[in-house]
Amino acid sequence: MQEGDVFLYLLGAGASCNALPLASQFAGRLTEFAKKLRMAGSRLTDLDESDLPSTDPVWGDARKDLATAIEWLAEESSHHASVDTFAKKLYFRKDGEAFRKLKAALSAYLIAEQAQKNVDLRYDSFLASVAEFDENMKIRLPRKLHILTWNYDTQLEKAFYGFSGDQDTVEEKITNNRRQIHRINGCCGREFPGNIDKWFHSAWDATPGAGWKAAIGLYKEYMGKPIGRQGPDICFAWENSTTSYSYLDEVSVLVVIGYSFPYFNRKVDNLIFRQFGPKLRKVYLQCPEVDHASVIERLKLLLPPLDESIISITSTDLFYIPDEF
Repeated sequence: MQEGDVFLYLLGAGASCNALPLASQFAGRLTEFAKKLRMAGSRLTDLDESDLPSTDPVWGDARKDLATAIEWLAEESSHHASVDTFAKKLYFRKDGEAFRKLKAALSAYLIAEQAQKNVDLRYDSFLASVAEFDENMKIRLPRKLHILTWNYDTQLEKAFYGFSGDQDTVEEKITNNRRQIHRINGCCGREFPGNIDKWFHSAWDATPGAGWKAAIGLYKEYMGKPIGRQGPDICFAWENSTTSYSYLDEVSVLVVIGYSFPYFNRKVDNLIFRQFGPKLRKVYLQCPEVDHASVIERLKLLLPPLDESIISITSTDLFYIPDEF
C-alpha cells in the first residue's frame, strides 16, 4: 500500500446475489413473494383468511393491494430485460402514477425479502475483515474506504447491525454516512435521503412477521401520498442529470464486485469514471470467470490510462480485499 491510498468498492447486483435476485430471476421471485404474501395473514396470526376484516391495518385490504402490485410488477418484469428497463419506459411515458407504484412495490418487496433471509455472508466476512473502532469505541469503516453501489438494498446495514447490535450506530456509520457510502439508485425502505422510515429497520429485524408488516406499511404509506410528494428513496440514476462524487479524484485503488457495466448504464458510468483522477493506479475486477473477458473490455473503455493492467479475480465466494489494503 502506498501512503495515503484511498480504496473504492464499486458494487453491482452480483454483490448481493446470495440474498436477492439478479435481473434474470426477478420476475419469478416476485411471483413467489406475492403468493406467500397472500397466505401470510392466516399463517402469522392463527386466523383463517375469512376471519380477517378488510379494514385490518396489516392483513386486510392493504395486504391485498401490495400483493396485487407485486403481481403487476412480476408480470411486467417478465416482459422486460429488467425492472429498471420497465421503470425507464414509465419514466419516458411520464406515467407518474405507475412509476410511483413500481418504486413503492419494489421498495416494499426488498425490505420484506431481506427480513426473511440471512444477509449475503460476503458482506459479513468483509466487515469482519475491515471494520475498526473509532475514538468512541464504536465500530466504523476505515476512513480510507469508500463504497459506491448500484444496489438499493440494505445488505450493508443488515451485516453491520450484526457487529454493532445498535440501530443508531447503523444509521450513523452506514445509512447516513454520505462521506463514505454512496448509493447511485437510492435505497429501499426510506422516504427520501436522510429520512429513516419506521419500517426501515425491519430488514434486519428477526421478529416473526416484521418483514411482512413493514412491506405492507411501506406500500400503503407511499401510495397514500399525492403524486409529486416525497416517496420511496429509490431514485434511478438516469433520473438525475448529474452524478457527482467529489472524492473520486482521490481514489488510488478501485475494486469492482459483481458489476458488468451494462450498456443500459453507460451514460452514468461515463459520468462517474470521468471523475477519477491521475491517482488511480490499480483496478481489480471480481466477477464469475465466464464474464471476465467481456466485462474487462467494457471497463477499459471507461478507465483513464493505467500503469498496470486490470487484475482479474475469478473467485466469488468472498469480497476481494487487496493485499495493499
